[in-house]
Amino acid sequence: MPGCRRPSTSGAQSDRRALGDTPAPGRRRAGGAHGRAGRLALLLCAALLLGGCLFSTRKDEGDVDPNGGAVWLPPVTLGNALGNMQRALEKGVLTNYGNSFNDSYFEMVLDPADLSELGQNEFDTWNASLEEQRMSGILISTEATLEVFWVPRDSVDQSSSVRYYEDLAYRLEFAEPTRSVTYSGKVDLWFEDDGAGEWYITKWIDKRDGSPNRTWSWLRARNQVEF
Repeated sequence: MPGCRRPSTSGAQSDRRALGDTPAPGRRRAGGAHGRAGRLALLLCAALLLGGCLFSTRKDEGDVDPNGGAVWLPPVTLGNALGNMQRALEKGVLTNYGNSFNDSYFEMVLDPADLSELGQNEFDTWNASLEEQRMSGILISTEATLEVFWVPRDSVDQSSSVRYYEDLAYRLEFAEPTRSVTYSGKVDLWFEDDGAGEWYITKWIDKRDGSPNRTWSWLRARNQVEF
């Protein structure tokens, strides 16, 4: 579908972990000829310091790129799409968060109880750019750390190009050294295929989950983290 933004995937890395740096419990370290070989390697490293050592330890690779940004995985599955949003919010890379939404069409629907309590609805003309700006402003205005949780469940195929989660549960946990607050709820989250096999959000129907926590839409509407 035209209008779906395609972020660069240059920062994406696999979730491999370096192995072999620490001997298994009880295993003896190599000695004798192996020890001499190790000392030789160290001497070679020292001799070639200016030109670069021939031997190096493989870096532990996670879900953050070398520049400190959150990895963007092509949203060829809804799981990838949710993961992109989670990492973007937790790492503060809000362009990736905004790029999770269809920038030609995005509809935000509040829980009726929230709408009644707020007394107004600014989301009638909402779009991907406004969503990115709002969440960016909220995160910039707080020093709290954020953890985002989706509760996995099966998605539903509406058609070959439209899929959605019904009652997908979420939690946003903001924490400072002396206080914390959790926002939670459920969402009917609709995705549309952009025509190239990538899925972008087109509709968000927010719902209260029966807990005392405020919803994500309440956070958006209030435009601040309320402890």
